[in-house]
Amino acid sequence: MGIQIERIARDIEIINSFNATPGRGVTRFTFSEPYMRARAYVAAELRQTGAKMVTTLGGNLCGRLEGSTKGLPSVMTGSHIDSVLHGGRFDGVAGVVVALEVARVMAEQKLPHRHPLDVVVFAEEEGSRFGSVMIGSRAWTGTLTSDDLHRLRDADGVSYAAAMAKAGLIVEEEAVLKRGMVKAMIELHIEQSLVLETKGVPIGIVEGINGIKQFGVSLTGVSNHAGATPMGLRHDALQGAARIIAAVEEMAVGEMGGKTVATVGMVSCEPGQANVIPGKVQFSVDIRDLDTEQIDQATRRIMSVIQTTCQTRGLSFDIQPRSDTPPVRLSEEVVRIIEDTAREQDIKTLRMPSGALHDSSILPAVTEVGMIFVPSKAGRSHCPEEETDIEDIRTGAELLLGSVSKIAC
Repeated sequence: MGIQIERIARDIEIINSFNATPGRGVTRFTFSEPYMRARAYVAAELRQTGAKMVTTLGGNLCGRLEGSTKGLPSVMTGSHIDSVLHGGRFDGVAGVVVALEVARVMAEQKLPHRHPLDVVVFAEEEGSRFGSVMIGSRAWTGTLTSDDLHRLRDADGVSYAAAMAKAGLIVEEEAVLKRGMVKAMIELHIEQSLVLETKGVPIGIVEGINGIKQFGVSLTGVSNHAGATPMGLRHDALQGAARIIAAVEEMAVGEMGGKTVATVGMVSCEPGQANVIPGKVQFSVDIRDLDTEQIDQATRRIMSVIQTTCQTRGLSFDIQPRSDTPPVRLSEEVVRIIEDTAREQDIKTLRMPSGALHDSSILPAVTEVGMIFVPSKAGRSHCPEEETDIEDIRTGAELLLGSVSKIAC
């Protein structure tokens, strides 16, 4: 037998039983008791395949099935099991359990592979506990140092390094991942969007991970009496912000070709009284695209709207840069292998970008990377309503098995 969906469904159920907020979504913060129990389950299941388990820099779990030829670089697959607060059952977990099932099938059927297979559970992908995303993969690739792991702290002041130690984790593999150590990495993940479901396509093949530019905007006007100040003499910061916020969406929808996404997700207004003209408004802007020039062009257009609006309405403004993560192009070679395998399995696919960050955005620094998306029902993610059909996960698992087998042979 090949992929056994019953085992995958059982894995998902068991892992999600380790949860700090039962009945209110999944909460499984890195190195917490629920996290460590879920991690131990994955490790135990991997050991049954004959995999050798190690903890790497950053607290990642890596289970290796040795290949038939010594000294060759590994083929890696996996994802994460940490969650956001009150998150969903499939984010990260789907990629871990499918990678686990691929290892089972390869071991049970004695599928030939000269290269080792590494099944990985990356630590702190979400950043929910320590406030910084993808810590495990960044530490393993040398982007974060030991000093960084002692500096990063949770809300209780516990450092990442101390939390690892308290959880009983000892780094057994101290080598930093470098080019030549891993032949390729493929991560399966839920899409976390509506595209695949809307188009009726069961598999997305990720060609790149969008870059993200975030900045804060502060508009300052004049607070004044809502009844006594004539409309023509107002410097209303909220009215200015409303025009700019509307322009952000209009720009992304109408001017940028449909691929750029732009979001205002956070707004605060002062003094926040029904009878007072708002004197100060702060809001966030988040721009994402797979093309750096598109991100820069969208940013320039928004800046122009801010400047013009404030000049017209007698407002001052301030821009606070928050993050600027460049886009990451995934491996065309790995994308072609996944596409070829999908055609052989008669699976319809769609090339697409990932709008969310993943550990797969870190690994291109050291290896060739691909990603497989399976649909998210109604596009819901990072919430208790997150759902993916088990048959879609089966399709993704079959595709991952076929692709990994080709690369590892």
